[in-house]
Amino acid sequence: MKSNEELLSELKKELNRIGSTNRSEYDALKNNDQVFSSTISRRLNLSWREIIEKIGLKPERALLPRDAMLTELKAEFERLGSFTKAVYKEKRDKTRFPYPAILTKHLDMSWAEITMSCGRKEPVMFVADNVSDEDLINEYKALSKDLGKPATIRELTSNTIYTYEIYRQHFGTIGELRQVCGFQVKTKRAKPIITKEVCERELKTIYKKHGRVSFNELKNLSTISLSTFFRKFHTTKITEIWDEVLSDKKV
Repeated sequence: MKSNEELLSELKKELNRIGSTNRSEYDALKNNDQVFSSTISRRLNLSWREIIEKIGLKPERALLPRDAMLTELKAEFERLGSFTKAVYKEKRDKTRFPYPAILTKHLDMSWAEITMSCGRKEPVMFVADNVSDEDLINEYKALSKDLGKPATIRELTSNTIYTYEIYRQHFGTIGELRQVCGFQVKTKRAKPIITKEVCERELKTIYKKHGRVSFNELKNLSTISLSTFFRKFHTTKITEIWDEVLSDKKV
């Protein structure tokens, strides 16, 4: 069993990694090998605030207002030389900027919206991989079996030997992944799954009316997002997508 000193030392490192001393945020974002806040409080017989003060941190750091935070973030992304969430999470100034999940919640913006507001102009690029759908399905099923339930995004991200981005590129949403794995999907709104075949039909319909349109024209004409096309065709080049869709000459 770890000593109290070791427990507190690990807690401090984890809170610094997350970028928050908020109790609920710690419990939600801690690594799987870390104990819950209630366990620490019971063992030390201290309140959460007393524990935070004991390890030399300040309770619940106040975050900057939205506009000020975005201004500070723009400079931070420039320092990091990257807009990717993984780089930000690991290399950000943790004394000033919170964990990605806390940041998106605080600003009420998606990661794409935040980075676009901070100067990112290029689309989120496809990450090349040599993983098959079957490899990912087998891993997700095995992980879910160990958990006794369909794995959440956080559980998958913490345990996959690949990355969640690879899963997202292959299947789109966690709901789509669960469906192909045979799990019952429950959502607040029943959203149809957009398959590659649906994308092909959409593109062929556009082609019949407007011809082989450019990136910007497709963005305005399509009811399906370009990021979905990129995921389904495993490329971010519109020319390559058109080549594949029109190759069978059945438009």
